[in-house]
Formats: sequence, structure tokens, C-alpha cells
Amino acid sequence: MLSPRWRKVVRDVWLHKSRTFLVVVAITIGLIGAGSVLDTWSLMRQVTREEFRASNPASATLRIAASGDAPAGTPGGESDGGISAAFMARVRALPTIQAAQARRSVSGTVQVQGSPRTIVLFALNDFTSNRIGRVQSESGSWPPGDGDIVIERSSVDFIELPVDQSITVQVGSAAPQELQVTGVARDVGLAPGWMEHVVYAFVTPATLAQLGVPSGLNELQLVLADRSLDREGVRRIAFAIKRMLEASGHRVSDVDVPVPGRHIHAAQIDSLLYTQGAFGALALLLSGILVVNLIAAMLMGQVREIGIMKTIGAGQWQIAGMYLALALVLGLVATAVAIPTAAFIGRQYANFTAELLNFSTTGYAIPRWSFVLQLAVGALLPLFAAAIPVVRGCRISVSEALRDLGISLSAGASTAWLTGIGGLTRPLILSVRNAFRRRQRMALTLVTLSMGGAVYIGALNLKESVRGAVDLLFSAQRYDILLRFARSWPADSLEAAVGRVAGVTRVETWSGGRANHERTDGTLGNAFPISAPPAESRMFGAQVTSGRWLRSRDSNAVVINRQLQADQPGLAVGATVTLRIAGKSTPWNVVGVVDGGPSSSAYVARESFAALVAGGRVNLAVVSASLPGAASQFDLVQRLRAELAAAGFEVQTSQLTTENRRVIEDHLLMVADFLGIMAQLMIVVGGLGLASTMSLAVLERTREIGVLRAIGARHRSIITMIQVEGLVIAILSWIVAIPLSLPMSVLLGQAFSRIMLPVPITFLPNAAAVLSWFGVVVVVSLVACAWPAFRALRITTAAALAYE
Repeated sequence: MLSPRWRKVVRDVWLHKSRTFLVVVAITIGLIGAGSVLDTWSLMRQVTREEFRASNPASATLRIAASGDAPAGTPGGESDGGISAAFMARVRALPTIQAAQARRSVSGTVQVQGSPRTIVLFALNDFTSNRIGRVQSESGSWPPGDGDIVIERSSVDFIELPVDQSITVQVGSAAPQELQVTGVARDVGLAPGWMEHVVYAFVTPATLAQLGVPSGLNELQLVLADRSLDREGVRRIAFAIKRMLEASGHRVSDVDVPVPGRHIHAAQIDSLLYTQGAFGALALLLSGILVVNLIAAMLMGQVREIGIMKTIGAGQWQIAGMYLALALVLGLVATAVAIPTAAFIGRQYANFTAELLNFSTTGYAIPRWSFVLQLAVGALLPLFAAAIPVVRGCRISVSEALRDLGISLSAGASTAWLTGIGGLTRPLILSVRNAFRRRQRMALTLVTLSMGGAVYIGALNLKESVRGAVDLLFSAQRYDILLRFARSWPADSLEAAVGRVAGVTRVETWSGGRANHERTDGTLGNAFPISAPPAESRMFGAQVTSGRWLRSRDSNAVVINRQLQADQPGLAVGATVTLRIAGKSTPWNVVGVVDGGPSSSAYVARESFAALVAGGRVNLAVVSASLPGAASQFDLVQRLRAELAAAGFEVQTSQLTTENRRVIEDHLLMVADFLGIMAQLMIVVGGLGLASTMSLAVLERTREIGVLRAIGARHRSIITMIQVEGLVIAILSWIVAIPLSLPMSVLLGQAFSRIMLPVPITFLPNAAAVLSWFGVVVVVSLVACAWPAFRALRITTAAALAYE
């Protein structure tokens, strides 16, 4: 048998079902928002780390140089021998090496729906014994057979090609070959193909031979026995292997040492996970504010009853225990609904995010600690939220409690100025006054909705900053098409051949290759692309952030981008550094730093580069097209390839500037778009706060609504009053969100610049973002007030007048 006070608690729950329901809904929504983010974060953290480590990624990769001036992995370069089985056995026998394997990667062109795309082919002697960078079969057959090709999972949507169809692949100047697509596989160590705008695929060495490529394997992948080594420790061992390769007659062109255990897109993954955690915690905080609002409102309706209980001998802690126990029960009920719902949403969103980043959540479960934490928060959040209003309500004296009228008589004093404004009707004045009657509740509602607005505006500002940074980056590229040739040619003859193609308005030939920073200890930094336009180029002009750009009279001057400077701090303006280019080590003077995209790169004058590579010949051409638009430029690319091939100039790969821009934007905007999703979640929480505030306002003023209806107020008038009251709060939150968005924009911009790409920091809110937020907040207000208004109309006049 329940004691009288617990029977009262049960009776209160039953009599005030709407108010109780609102409390449960508020806690549930907050827990679902924060819990789904926590589940996504915990699952993604587990998947990205464990799945990447399970693939046994390479600690270092060494590439053998091709002979002559042809790039490694293209016809006419290296002999068919590659890295021998005997040498592989020697490497595997070293105590510092856990695993070693040889492979070949080669770039070519694939025709997709009539358009050329870059394809990167990976070949191993035996895919079934692949121990480094393990590839998992997704569908179809695996491993690929001779004459077949298996597409990497992240490239499938990019080319929109189903299994069992054939594709035409061409490498360098060799004849195009038709290969059968027999399967789809996943390599989590690769950057997503859709994001890189590259088709990744797997073939056998025999298929490479069919494509005219030497079948010998020219890349040596290593996994070290000691996984605790840092990057420099790995580099020392990798260079010891390099010396072994060179002693065996090979020339090593590149030694790539990634950050140990770190995925190529780790910065994007980390930024996603950290923002998920931060905004999930903020969403939970805002839901806690909702609970404070609702519990305080519940107690305000119980003030007289608290006075009566005190009169008959109830103690403060007895009364507090009743309401805290009720808050605990409501929290547990909400948790029972929220945890499975959050798990479902979290898994779906994790699946979506993982697929974007080329991971799979299959076989992974949300960790138990995530559920335990949500259960603890769900139970304790309402207790903490209820503690202050419960203690405050229980401390009220008996006389104050018995005289309580529910609403302060002075509440409307601060809005007396409204009567002095001409043109305002009495219902409108009443609606505005009602918005300020519960100032504490209104303030908490403003906080929840304004914070959502601040994040919303901040995310839109960041998106504009990213686009501005990309615009600035590509403003330097005053050309539409970049052509890379399989061989190097005299600049004059190549320019003349390209300029004769109809549709070409301007052409400029460049040199290009890859370079390494040679350190004082003899080791090399990771390779980076180096471009060599003419010093007085009219088709390229990078934005210099420090130092200066290249000049025609410069001798061995180099300009680096910010990312290369960040990766290798020894490269700074004024420094003299040694660069290894085409196997030659020469000193270069760093004369400038430019904004050059999210990956490392450098620029030298074509005149300086000519002394090192191919006797002054060029292997790149940049083209300005006469017609804008992707379709016309794709057509021009096709004609360029065909006419140049007929003239003997074989195009190895081609790239549209618009495609390259899309690659960069896909990388950068993914994080900004995610922030927009989190802003929408917080706006939903804020909208629920407004809905709960208006629902409580309607409950508290039930008798007032009855009086209005009794004296002739129509349904439209009552709905308008409620909607105007909500709009007043919504517009105030719009105003408050604007100054709040300024520090939010700065924080987001600084964090993005550190992790991804330097972007201009927005110190003033974007006008379009402010107007967009105004439209959003008005819609949120109308939707949030719809149910309270509808509920007000359902109450009969007699029931409203009799309401306690």
C-alpha cells in the first residue's frame, strides 16, 4: 500500500498528464540528440581506428624510379624485373620488419559514360596472400583474374558502373584495352575515390602487361616489428632498406613515411568526431535547460499544495524527496525510450559517415560504456535539473505558499510602454506581455534557441569562408584543362600542337615532377609534387602570403605552399634547402609561401627546372578553352586527346580545373556540412524548448483562455495570440543569436584552419546567413506553437473556467 504522499505523486502525474508528458518528451529528445551523437562518435572512433589497424597499413613505402624521364609506372620506363623475390626474402628476414610486400600502382585513363576519368590500378602477384593494406571483397569475384578488373568500393558511385560490365582503360601511349569488371572490393587505407575524383581498381600483373605496362612490381611496402616507433624512427629503418635497394642496383625515387597508424584522412575523421562530441554535449546541456524549465513550471502549479503539506507537518526533505523521486522516474522512463532510439539513429548516421570515409561498420557494435553513460545521464540529468527549483519551492513559507496566485502581479509592469505605441490592438499587447510573464522561463528558452541559431549562422559563415578560400585558391589557375603527357617534349613543338586544336584560346607548357626535402642526416622527407610554370606565366599566379613569387632572373628559387611548410618546418622563407628531384640533389632558396590547397606542393620556374629534368623539355600543358561549361570542355578534352595522339603526342592523363575544384570542395565542405547538421539538431532542441514553453503557458492560462472565450473571443484570435507570443520569443532569439554567432564563427574558423585549410575568419555575420536564420526561426516558432494553440481550442469554455 502506497503512503499518502506517494499516492499524491501518482495522482499528480495522472491529473497533469500533459505537463508530465512534456517533461518526458523534453528529457527524451535531449537524450536522443546527445545519445545518437555519442553512439555515432563511439562507433566511428572504434571503426576508423580498429578497421584501419586491422588492414595492417604500411609503415613506409619505397618506390623504384623509372629509367629515362618517364614517370614511374608508365610504359617506356622501368624494366619488367621490378623487385625480385630474393630481395623480398632478404627484407622479410630482417628483425626490424614484421611484413613486406611488393606491388605496382599505375595511373591511366578510363572512359566513363563518354568522359575520361583518372584511374589508379594496383597490382600484386598474389592478392590472396596480401598482408599489408588488406583488401576486403564486397561483391562479385575476388581476387581479379587476368584480363579482369575489380573496382574499389568508394569509386563505384563516382563512375556509376555496375558489376559485369566492361570498361575501356588506357595507360600512357599504349593502346586502350577493354577490361571486364568482375567485382567490388574495399581498401580502407585509400582516400575515398568519390572525394578524390579518382577510380581505384585492382588488377593482376598480367593485366598490366595487357595494358602495355611493365609487370614487374616497383613499390615496396613495409610494416615494422616495433609499432611504438615514431615517424622519425620509422624513417631511419626505411632508409636502411633504401640503401639495400640501391646496393642491389635499383634507384629509389621516393620514400613515403606516413604518421604511424594514422589514416590519410585522419584530420577530417578527427574533426568530425570532435565536433560530434562537442555539439552532442551542447545539445544535452540545452535539453537540461528544458528540463529545468519544465520542472520549475510543474512546481509553480504545486505551490499551494506544498503550503498545505507543510501545514499538516510535512518536512522540507520529505516534500523534496517526492518531487526528486518523480524526476528520477520520469528520467528513467525517458531513458528507456531514448537509448534504443538513439542507438538506431546513431548507427544509421555512423553507417552514412563511415561509407563517406570508405569504412564499414559491419561487425562492430556500439560499446557498452556508451549505453551506461546515457543511462546515468538520463537518471541524473532530471535530478540535477530539478534540484534548484525543488529546493527553492520547498523553502517557501507556509503563508507565501497559501497566498500564491501563480503569476507575479508586477510581471506586466515592464511592458506598460506597449500601450503607448499606436496601432497595437489589445490582443496583440496581451500577447507581447504574456511572453514576458515568466521571465526566467523565457530567458532559458532564449538560450536554447539562440545557441542553435549561433551554431547555424556560424556553420553558414564557415561554409562561405571555405568557398572563399577555394575561390582564392583557384583564382590563381587561369586555365580550364591540364594535360599530362607520357613523355617529355620540346616546349615550342608541344605548344604549337595543342594550340592548333579548335577551341583552344591559349596554351602554356610546364614541367613537373616530384621532389623530396633532403635533410642534413641524409634522410628524405615525404615526396611532394613540384610544378614548374614559366616564371612570367600568364595562366598561373598564386596568392603569396609571405615572401614573393618567382622571377625570370631567379636561379634555383622555390615557392612552397603552407601545407608543405607545416609538414616540414625546415622549409621557410629565406632558408636554403636541398631538394632531391629526379635523383639529383640541388640547393634551392625558399623565396615565398603561397596558399596552395590542403596537400603539400611547391613551385619553381620552368627555366630553373629545365636544367635538372629532360634537357629543358616539358610534360604538362595548361589550356584555356573558348567555351565555358563542363560539357563543352569535356568535348574539347576528347578532341585534344585524339588530335594530339594522331600527331604523336600521347596524353597520359587529363583533368578539368572544375573537376579539381570539386575534389577540393568535397574534402572541405564535408566538415562544414556536418556542422550544419549539428546546428539543425540544436535548432530542433531549441524549437522543443519553445514548444514546451508555449505548452506550459497555455496550461497555466487555461482559465484566462476560458474567460476570453466567454466574453466572445474567436478561435482565430486565440490562435493569433499564442502564435504572436511565440514569435516574440523567436524574434528575440534571432536578435540574441546574431552577436553570439560572432565568437562561434571565429572558433569554427580557427579550428577548421588548424585541421584542414586556412580560411578567412569571419568577424561579421553573413547577411544571407542572418536572413536565413530569421526564416528558420519564424518557421520553428509557427510549428512549435501549433500544438499548444490546437490544444487551447480543444478545451471547452466550462472546463477552462473550472481548471485548477
